[in-house]
Amino acid sequence: MAFTHVIFDLDGTLLNTLDDLTAAGNHMCQLHGWPTFTADEFRFKVGNGQPKLIERLIPAEFAGDGRVFEQALSEFRTYYSAHKQDRTAPYSGIMEMLDALLDAGVTLGVLSNKDHAATAPLVAQYFGDRFAVAQGRVDAFPPKPAAPITLHVLELLSADPASTLYVGDSNVDIACGHNAGLRACGVAWGFRGRAELETAGADYVIDEPRELIDIVL
Repeated sequence: MAFTHVIFDLDGTLLNTLDDLTAAGNHMCQLHGWPTFTADEFRFKVGNGQPKLIERLIPAEFAGDGRVFEQALSEFRTYYSAHKQDRTAPYSGIMEMLDALLDAGVTLGVLSNKDHAATAPLVAQYFGDRFAVAQGRVDAFPPKPAAPITLHVLELLSADPASTLYVGDSNVDIACGHNAGLRACGVAWGFRGRAELETAGADYVIDEPRELIDIVL
């Protein structure tokens, strides 16, 4: 077995959450009369956590206005909390891949830049008890790709970086793995695509979930 532990990003890797994130962001923008965005535009705005997403959605004339930012973030979180499962679903082949890894004795975790209050319920809803740890963004740690939160998850999993693989769909995820001393696998089916992952220096890039089984085992 090449890897005893695998840590996954959530959005764009395990779950296709793009439509629900887009709806929440556009709802917040519409409340203020700001421009809205297509799902294709949104895929390049997510990935660094909800506070950074809100910064990217707020028009330039309100940049740095703390009151506007806090109101917009609260509006986004409230709407997303109520609608985060309207159109979200696992990508095809994900469940079979996870079960194959578990059957082989691999320990699985999730590390997302999505707020922890949204991450934990989504993981439990869609994946049951398949993951030993499901960690979202919390104020105690800087978001990915900074290493501290990844090192925290490794500690919770009692995992050795040398035998742990990080899997995600963006350059943030590749940097997340590498910053913590892990090898990183990019998934081309996610929000950003193969070119970004290769440019980011991914150790592996895969097109279908079943390809991960061969890499790990």
